[in-house]
Amino acid sequence: MTSIPRRASRPVLAAAVIGTFALALGACGGGGGSGDSGGDESVVIGYTGPLSGGGAAYGENVQTGLQMAVDDLNKDGLEVDGKKVTIELKSLDDKYAPSTAASNAQRLADQDKAPVVVSPNAGAIKAIQQINDGRSKFMISAYTSDPAIVQSDNPLTMMIPPNFESYAKPFTEQGMKHGGKKLAFLGTQSEYGQQWTKAITDEWKKANGKIGADNSIDYATVSDFAGPVSKALSEKPDSIFVGGPSQPTALIMEEAKKQGFKGSFLVMDQAKLDEMATVTKLKNLTNSVGVLPVKEYKDPGTKDFLKHFAEVAGDKKVATSETALNYQSIAIIAKAMEVAGTTSDPEKIRAAVPDALSKVDDKYKVNGFPTEISDQGHLVNPDLDITYLNKDEKYMKVPVDQVSDTK
Repeated sequence: MTSIPRRASRPVLAAAVIGTFALALGACGGGGGSGDSGGDESVVIGYTGPLSGGGAAYGENVQTGLQMAVDDLNKDGLEVDGKKVTIELKSLDDKYAPSTAASNAQRLADQDKAPVVVSPNAGAIKAIQQINDGRSKFMISAYTSDPAIVQSDNPLTMMIPPNFESYAKPFTEQGMKHGGKKLAFLGTQSEYGQQWTKAITDEWKKANGKIGADNSIDYATVSDFAGPVSKALSEKPDSIFVGGPSQPTALIMEEAKKQGFKGSFLVMDQAKLDEMATVTKLKNLTNSVGVLPVKEYKDPGTKDFLKHFAEVAGDKKVATSETALNYQSIAIIAKAMEVAGTTSDPEKIRAAVPDALSKVDDKYKVNGFPTEISDQGHLVNPDLDITYLNKDEKYMKVPVDQVSDTK
């Protein structure tokens, strides 16, 4: 992988939300919408994501960020081409199925005239990219760290999170520094989990590390992790790669500590350390490297965002990057509409994103706000950090040199 030096990278960058909060979202889930209809015009932002089944917590984390942004933008007031505009979020459940996501996106574009559709799943995004330049053109706000979606040359795609391949080198360095040279694998068996496994394997080998057997687990079906953990520990690893949804990842790490593991953990970006700390004690997660929690960011809007999130979702919920990054991405899209002077032309809205970035209000900058967008359509935060959770239960920032999205 080709690295972009950190300071030269200017070409740019859970817990389930249920109960009373689900009621607060109201019609927003599974086909409804939300927004104050007092404006002169309204525009629908579409969202297709997993809102039921095993991926519901993840999909709802995304939806929470979208709805928070819509509510804040409507409260602040949006004016496009001299007219007041109200944003409405229309959400459809795709149950993580790419074909359903593509159908949902087409429906949102055709029936609701949505110029932008949000999707948080690489497989779904790839399916949607086959139709978003057809009978109804629409922009894709793509929440995935899979670089393949910007390697597809789809001009109406905007990729939000960092390329996951950027994490492989610093994860390896930190894993070896705080553990050792021998690595075991207990990651998820999903396609994305296996992409991570390959990236870490390649980087670990480059660093002259030893690779153990791949003991990947189906995080969606396995509930007793004692056996897989015991099998992995029988190889006497110094470090263990783990990761999938936060809850099972936390339980796997807890079990490894229970069985006497004292080495380091490499936690893939799907799992969030602070969210995992709602499942197990933080001491069970120490000596691990992962993505930086939202609460550790110092962006101008982070503090107020976290306060607002607690008011909406409750004190026991954790604001994840799915929530925060999608919150600020909707603010970028709204500002791009203002700059472009249109709420209906996705090509003009997408073309206006570079100019819009510097005009977004500070309150919407909450989680490593991007300074530019690459020619391929990737929002990039040039000052990307990961975290090392040390044995004193403190999050330490570690800078990341981001890799190129080029194949």
